[in-house]
Amino acid sequence: MENKIILGSANFDQKYGISRNFILKSEIKKLFKSAKKNKITTVDTSPSYNKSEKIIGSLNEKNFKIISKTFVVPKNLERKKIKSWMKKKSIISLKNLKIKKFECLLIHDANSLLGKNGNEIYEGIKEIKKSKLTNKIGVSIYDFYILGKILKKFKFDTIQAPYNILDQRLVKTGWLKKLKRKKIEIHVRSIFLQGILLLKPNQLPNKLKKLKKSWFIWEQWLKRNKFNPMQVCMSFVFQQRQINGFVVGFNNVNQLNQILKFRRLKNNFSIPNLGINNKNLIDPRKWNK
Repeated sequence: MENKIILGSANFDQKYGISRNFILKSEIKKLFKSAKKNKITTVDTSPSYNKSEKIIGSLNEKNFKIISKTFVVPKNLERKKIKSWMKKKSIISLKNLKIKKFECLLIHDANSLLGKNGNEIYEGIKEIKKSKLTNKIGVSIYDFYILGKILKKFKFDTIQAPYNILDQRLVKTGWLKKLKRKKIEIHVRSIFLQGILLLKPNQLPNKLKKLKKSWFIWEQWLKRNKFNPMQVCMSFVFQQRQINGFVVGFNNVNQLNQILKFRRLKNNFSIPNLGINNKNLIDPRKWNK
């Protein structure tokens, strides 16, 4: 059976996450080999991830399905040129990746669909699918309050959204069930919240010091149950069987092997309620503001 883990590439040859970690090309090669061996068949990337597409293209050998994102449409681009611009940019990505089509192409900026050029952007990604340059189209979201507005106007095959022990909005807002009813695939990311969920309380940066109370509860619970935080984070998301894919980034092949081992543990424990709604703490885009 195909593994639901999707290999994340945000840290391919560039610093990423709270710890500013990155993985070199030599280690990525090992990662690909181990992933394929363990029936992980899909890689998630973006043209905004520095050299990620070219690295994947040089190592992929057409073995992995690729999920990528659209380029952000420039605000000063003429409306009538948006469709052709998007198609041209997607072809550049395909050439960098050395593939003929994406498994799925996601709108990178969900808010753009509700802006003045929203219809043109949607028609642009639809045209890419019609041209058989992608099997599926979708949208990557951070905020669930806009998802209803988007799906009233536009039809997508896939939604990618954050989900982790702190950010439980996907389930608590009811969107997980709603998306399944609509027969839309659900992929989740930020399982470790860019590495935050793997830190100890004294390692939290000052901008996230409001989390320390939750972290004390979290750490004490882990110690009491003799659990590894990585193990629990993965078990937490895998409990949601309605989710179709889990985007996970790794700093080395050993982390991947750890996670594959942890996945085989039974989810027979009750995780403390750490879910919060403060977007300044659960949305990485806001950490530097």
